[in-house]
Parts: sequence; C-alpha cells; structure tokens
Amino acid sequence: MPVTLMTVAVVLFSIFVAGGGIYDILVKPPAILGSGDAWTAVDPRSDQQTLSESVVSMFLTGTTFLGLLVSHRSAQVAYDRKKANIMLLMGISLIVLGLAGSYYLILLKLG
Repeated sequence: MPVTLMTVAVVLFSIFVAGGGIYDILVKPPAILGSGDAWTAVDPRSDQQTLSESVVSMFLTGTTFLGLLVSHRSAQVAYDRKKANIMLLMGISLIVLGLAGSYYLILLKLG
C-alpha cells in the first residue's frame, strides 16, 4: 500500500473518530431534534450529539487539517513567491475558519 494512501486513510479515520463517528455508529442519534415549533441540529446536552452536529464537526476538523496542509505546502514552493503567499493565505484562512467554527459549535453546546 503506498505511503500517501495510507496517510490519507489515517487522517480520514482520525477525523472520523474526532468528529464522533464511533458514537454515531453505536448510538444512531437523530439527524436533527425538534422541540415544539423549533428544530435544531445541535443537541444542547453536553453528553449527546446529533448526526448533523457530528458531520459539521468532521467537516470543521477536516478544514483545519487542510489549512495546515496547504500552509505547509506553501513553504515547498518558495521559488514562486506569489504562489507561496497565496497558498499561505489560503491555509491560514482555512485554519481560522475551522477553528472558529469548532469554537462556535462548542459555544452552542455550552449554552
């Protein structure tokens, strides 16, 4: 098995576990919750989660990882300064997006 394929598999599995994929398989939570007239994708209880919340968490973790990867790759194209700067800016933007989204998800869980 090529090293690149194995690396991608390990990263995807880590994102799956960090996002709560094992919990989703074992508990089979609902995708969204309804309470009265309102629907919510984030379960306010800290010991439970919805399927939608898990998918969003996996997406945000993946976005953060992709930002780190793009930022790292920007150092490898040092011969093209403009391309390196654009890649670094994109990487930092993805990192900030992923971390800010994860932080907001935690804030939704806390209150």
